[in-house]
Amino acid sequence: MKLIFSLFGIVCLCEIGYAGTIRVTDTKGRSMDVEVISHIPNTGMTKIKRTDGQVFNVNINLFDAESQKSIVANAPEPQAELEVSVSVGKRRKRQGDSSYMKDQTITATVTVENDSRDIDFTDGNGTLFLIARQTRRYAEDGADYGKVLSKQVFRITTKADEETKYEAKPVVTSYDSDRDSTNVGGWEYYGYLFILEDSNKEIKEVVTSIGNLKKDVEGDSALAKKLLNLSQESIVEKNLEKR
Repeated sequence: MKLIFSLFGIVCLCEIGYAGTIRVTDTKGRSMDVEVISHIPNTGMTKIKRTDGQVFNVNINLFDAESQKSIVANAPEPQAELEVSVSVGKRRKRQGDSSYMKDQTITATVTVENDSRDIDFTDGNGTLFLIARQTRRYAEDGADYGKVLSKQVFRITTKADEETKYEAKPVVTSYDSDRDSTNVGGWEYYGYLFILEDSNKEIKEVVTSIGNLKKDVEGDSALAKKLLNLSQESIVEKNLEKR
């Protein structure tokens, strides 16, 4: 059985019974099968995909009361469109009278921007890791590993079409700045990792400045979940696996 249905002047032949679709009827009594991609309760704007693959943004008021209930019931939970950036500042000074030992102060600002016009992001958690690298590697083979200098967790709430900034507590570390066989070691800032979870503990965004980790962790929520278990002071490999 097929139905001929016109939406916004486009006519298509819509097969009935596609998996993942629902039957909806507009206020003029015309029916079709669609997949509900999204629905924004505040505005009623609804994105649907017909069985021919065409995608439309329409207001839910286009449909009758029963179809509206079905659309709401089958719509995925609305998701905020987020962009996360981390800015890190580093200051260093001589440690006492030493010409090679340095104290380094690390500051960080996390910015969460919500590009959604209608959807707030509330009750999320952002976890910021500041990672250091052992400078003893310049003098000793096998000493190239890292340390979690700081693990800080922020409660993240960002309203629609706004941005929120979060300031991390400054962290101070020290290290031998000579890059030769005389290096006595220490912890020099290496990079950051920031993981954003929503209120359901699902990973929403992952950003890092650690080059050898970037490709893997930004596309693998399971790996990001695993790294959340790292604790402050953990000794890690360059890929943040525990040593």
